[in-house]
Amino acid sequence: MKLGFIKPVIILASIYVLIYFAFSAGVINAIIEGHDYNQAVFLPSRAVQNNYETMIGIVLLVFGFVGALIAVKAFNVEKLHEKYALLGSGFLIMMVSLIFMYKIMELKA
Repeated sequence: MKLGFIKPVIILASIYVLIYFAFSAGVINAIIEGHDYNQAVFLPSRAVQNNYETMIGIVLLVFGFVGALIAVKAFNVEKLHEKYALLGSGFLIMMVSLIFMYKIMELKA
């Protein structure tokens, strides 16, 4: 009985998180100002953002979120080496996502 209830909730939560990440990545700015600038992947201005930068931002936010989910999964694991492996891989994925975010900001400056 719970499996039928959990599935729609997970789907709705995933859609909500993707919409939240899209707005966080600047989808409104890309829609308003970025349609004329789609010939370059990264624009050197922080005032203008094109559609490519928005999609890369959404992917990086989802990637970091997946890393956080993997790190949270470590709390329910009994074996110590599996717990450390999940924590390490989750934090590593989040760290890689943050590094890419900062590298993108360096390209924009």
